[in-house]
Amino acid sequence: MAKNFGLNTNGNSFLQLAKAIPFSIIRKESFELENLEALFFGMAGLLDSDREDVYFKDLKFRYFYLLHKYQLEKVYTEPVQFFKHRPDNFPTIRLSQLAGLYHQHQNLFSKIIELKSIDTIYKVFNVSASLYWQNHYQFDKESSKKKKSLSDSFIDLLVINTIVPLQFAYAKTINESIAEDLISILDSISPEKNSIIEKFKSFGISSENAFETQSLLQLKNQYCDVNGCMKCAVGMELLKCR
Repeated sequence: MAKNFGLNTNGNSFLQLAKAIPFSIIRKESFELENLEALFFGMAGLLDSDREDVYFKDLKFRYFYLLHKYQLEKVYTEPVQFFKHRPDNFPTIRLSQLAGLYHQHQNLFSKIIELKSIDTIYKVFNVSASLYWQNHYQFDKESSKKKKSLSDSFIDLLVINTIVPLQFAYAKTINESIAEDLISILDSISPEKNSIIEKFKSFGISSENAFETQSLLQLKNQYCDVNGCMKCAVGMELLKCR
């Protein structure tokens, strides 16, 4: 979950900070949103400097208190990136939203496992950055007020990359088959937009939903990237066209 909140640019940084904090600690501190933000921002290296911002100082105090309380070691993750991101994708905003998600749902894993439709997923992930971030994108830099909620398109990415794989893996451990249910969820999501899908589209292979785009990505990984064109029905058709 943390990795996908960081998207491609900050995914590894978010993953490293998530690994540095035992999940039992996140659950214990989930009732105090500021404590979660302190842990996330601190482990991401966003509290290393000195600032006059009152909220920054409060998070920094909480962070060092929590390090001492749980005997955690300060880790040094890959620096989070702001460059080339739209402000709503800044790591500060995404970390605050992630903290809000765990604060709002202390039993998040159980809820995710039970989600059966895109509408119920949107309801669970209807979270926003905390009050401070409604008029900030970075510490010490005030901006116009805006409620920064998770967009449907961002939630769709979480569904594709986190929720569906997690549900599938969990079902497999208890010997249940829910493939059809998961396909139904992916069928209800708009197709992904990336360079690979655009390349397929240029060959006349379009996608109607996320299940079809995921199928094309799997096709590329398992056949195109290993030059398995002769074993692929799509590849054979493309070769005939040439």
